[in-house]
Amino acid sequence: MKTFSLSPIVLLTLFLSVHLGAATCESEMSRPCCLSYHHMIIPWDWVYTYELAKTSCSHEFVILTTKRGKKICVQPQAKWVQRYISRLKAQKHAGVLAQGSLN
Repeated sequence: MKTFSLSPIVLLTLFLSVHLGAATCESEMSRPCCLSYHHMIIPWDWVYTYELAKTSCSHEFVILTTKRGKKICVQPQAKWVQRYISRLKAQKHAGVLAQGSLN
């Protein structure tokens, strides 16, 4: 009898996992959501890269990754965050141009 009572739960779990998996792209799955943000300015020398929090997250955040691999959530509206993103984009663009000139 217990087998029959568990089968609807198993089917529901299977259905939800397939449904949610199909609705979420892989790049979205790898990006975390932020529950809170860091209030202080992070030194520029610590910052390695940035990414945007998932679009399915309840709040809009930027995730800065430090050179030591620590991920820190910050508010995208902060002026210092906007400056850091501009600098990181410029560095990435310059790196692409430099790699292209070597070929």
